[in-house]
Amino acid sequence: MARSEGNLRIQDKVSSVFRNKIGEEFLREEIIDLVVNAYPGTNRSSVIPSDYCYNLINAGIAFNFHLFEHREVGLYRCLGEEYQYTGPIYWKKEQAGEWRDGKYRLWQDPRKHA
Repeated sequence: MARSEGNLRIQDKVSSVFRNKIGEEFLREEIIDLVVNAYPGTNRSSVIPSDYCYNLINAGIAFNFHLFEHREVGLYRCLGEEYQYTGPIYWKKEQAGEWRDGKYRLWQDPRKHA
């Protein structure tokens, strides 16, 4: 069953907006602007690009939707969902795990301490 626009989760909105932008880089504010412009009424503070990164994990959210690679402060590259990512996963600038060919392993899970 399709969700009405008003019932879409933020990750659904982000996924929809960036579906055809694979390989492009975006500033944090650009990501937020694109989502809010595509879905008027979306709370700007609800669009948090770092929540959707392959290489960042946050304590307060599930680590199950990945779309971006964090490149540097405020800069993200859109890789798309189901990307066969290989690289480290960071939490607060410390390596907490790694991806290898699209599968991740955490040796430190901040979600268990949230």
